[in-house]
Amino acid sequence: MMDQLLLALQGLRRSRVWLSIFRREQLPQTEADWLAMNRRNFFVHILPAKIHKGSTRLSYNWIWMGVISTWLFVILTITGLFLMFYFVPSVERAYDSIKEIMNSVTLGRFMRNMHRWAANLMVFAVFLHMMRVFWTGSYQKPREFNWVIGVLLFVVTVLFAFSGYIVPWDQLGYYAAKIASNIADGVPYIGPQVKQILLGGTDLQQPSLLRWYVIHVFFLPLVIVLLIGIHFWRIRKDDYSKPVEYERGRRD
Repeated sequence: MMDQLLLALQGLRRSRVWLSIFRREQLPQTEADWLAMNRRNFFVHILPAKIHKGSTRLSYNWIWMGVISTWLFVILTITGLFLMFYFVPSVERAYDSIKEIMNSVTLGRFMRNMHRWAANLMVFAVFLHMMRVFWTGSYQKPREFNWVIGVLLFVVTVLFAFSGYIVPWDQLGYYAAKIASNIADGVPYIGPQVKQILLGGTDLQQPSLLRWYVIHVFFLPLVIVLLIGIHFWRIRKDDYSKPVEYERGRRD
């Protein structure tokens, strides 16, 4: 039985369908072959073929806060999609639908709490990641552009958390939206226009909630996925940062 299974797997690996996807009949045998596969494969290319030992020190990388932030975003995406099936973005029903998720939906309380805690932890993890990059000087040449992308990611993460407060449309959400619209109104030249865009009118009503909901579930996720992609791409292009004692020669 096992021999037949192995023969079937070997036949599958030689099939046209398999070769159209993986382009190889066998695993790489030499270091050059592994490097070539690393360059060609999208999923493998996100990880470097080699990494300096100094970059793996716990005192330097702070247990990979950037990776933790990414996985927290994955958790937010999964739990957010679950909540979207039950949440009703209506002024009359928004808060009641949240209570229904918490009390009546199977795994609803668990998924909502996971979403809430992952959001709080993501803000904290991204902040710690930025502090690590700043204190270790990893933002310096040649990584200045990626530092700017990281700052934008932090801003979008905070906006994500803030818009998440508004969506349930309880007292906290209502007054958070009111404060946000008043802050937007204070922007020079374009303030009133920005406020009207956020409110969908002149006062907090149904269009206001719907616009914040679209911002939370569509616009901000689109922006953050784009920025994460650019961030990872620049990490691969600029190489992983190393402790200062290993970076001096490169910066000079």
